[in-house]
Amino acid sequence: MDVEMLSRIQFAFTVGFHYIFPTLSIGLGVILVIMEGMYLKTKKKLYEEMTRFWVKVFALTFAIGVATGIVMEFEFGTNWSNYS
Repeated sequence: MDVEMLSRIQFAFTVGFHYIFPTLSIGLGVILVIMEGMYLKTKKKLYEEMTRFWVKVFALTFAIGVATGIVMEFEFGTNWSNYS
């Protein structure tokens, strides 16, 4: 295996791992808006507790998505600098 093929494999794993987190963040954001709206409409504590729990999960997935995105940015610069 040459360096170019190893760079492609590394980038494929990074993109594959990163792909999960933006989609989770977008989906959880929509669900959080719905749950918060239900709480504001009905004033049931259940919706408030659900929102508080899922906000923590949302923050974690967002942070991991940012971290993997930064890694991808550096891989663009180091592995594929000839094309940018």
